[in-house]
Amino acid sequence: MPVVKNSKLIYIAHPTAEYQPGVHTKYVEEELDTDTVTLNGGILVRLIAVSSDPYMRYRMRDPSIPMFAPPLIIGEPLDNFSVGQVERSEDAQYAVGDYVAGYFDFANYSVYPGKTTHQFKFCVKVPKIPGLPLSAFVGTLGLAGKSAYTGWVLYGVEKAKTSKTLFVSGAAGPVGIFLIQYVRHTSPHLKIIATAGSAEKVELCKKAGADVAFNYKEVDVTKTLAEHGPIDIYWDNTAGPILDAALSNINFFGTIIACGAIAEASNDPNAYVKHFGKIFQHCVTVHGFLFRFGPEAEAASDAFDKEIPPLIAAGKITVHEHRFEGLKEAEKALESVHTGTNFGKTVIIAGAE
Repeated sequence: MPVVKNSKLIYIAHPTAEYQPGVHTKYVEEELDTDTVTLNGGILVRLIAVSSDPYMRYRMRDPSIPMFAPPLIIGEPLDNFSVGQVERSEDAQYAVGDYVAGYFDFANYSVYPGKTTHQFKFCVKVPKIPGLPLSAFVGTLGLAGKSAYTGWVLYGVEKAKTSKTLFVSGAAGPVGIFLIQYVRHTSPHLKIIATAGSAEKVELCKKAGADVAFNYKEVDVTKTLAEHGPIDIYWDNTAGPILDAALSNINFFGTIIACGAIAEASNDPNAYVKHFGKIFQHCVTVHGFLFRFGPEAEAASDAFDKEIPPLIAAGKITVHEHRFEGLKEAEKALESVHTGTNFGKTVIIAGAE
């Protein structure tokens, strides 16, 4: 195989507030000899699609700061959930031509496991499903879909049996849309309330199955929830002021499923929760979870692989992507998920299927 161009996105500085393309990351192009690059018993993967996710902001920090997600290393490529095809292999588990999903570099070609190791690193073979893009394995069939499924199966299913209302924040994101569709299918009695940040996103929530959807930028969220609540289950993708509004309208013995806290990721003091006391005053149960973290979450992820593909084939759950073509657009993709300008699951298309 000839020498090829290998585009990369390099992490160059820690942000103290919002992520800025060109300031905290840098796009570079290098040459790579795919026949001679050192694998050390691993595999060389040609990337097809790379995920852009809000949680990446938590990784943009000094390594001395402890947190749930591994830090990015200055001078090294960013890495995240991705899907690609094996180009070379020194690992008997993988053959040339296999499609794999895992945690790979923001690059055209990535060595797995490579020189950096952390708790998020993994690699599994995935099938090519007729009618679905491989990029679905970083969204609907990947982190977003499995996060929504895991949190709901572990903490929402039983509670839903005795509940009337579900409120979802950040509802137009890939986790929120998957959750609305799945809950609409499995718990049709629930009244689903959704909030998002634009008229277009509100409409997307309604099409997914939300009974009530509103733009949190245009209404008093606390008053709007009072009109449609009380809330029995709150799926929290944002924390911040919307969590405060939900706490003000949570029912006694309500449940909060904490999936994200993007409102506070950039260290804005105004985003911190003020109504924490409502948790004990209303006997609220709060559950936090991480994708594939712990035996129950791992079991839920395995159950997902059996239950969800048929629902996608039947049209009960849809794949909705916001695509950025080429790694040159990776910085724009990252910026979009931190400013809310994305529409659907944000993916960077690094190469052809």
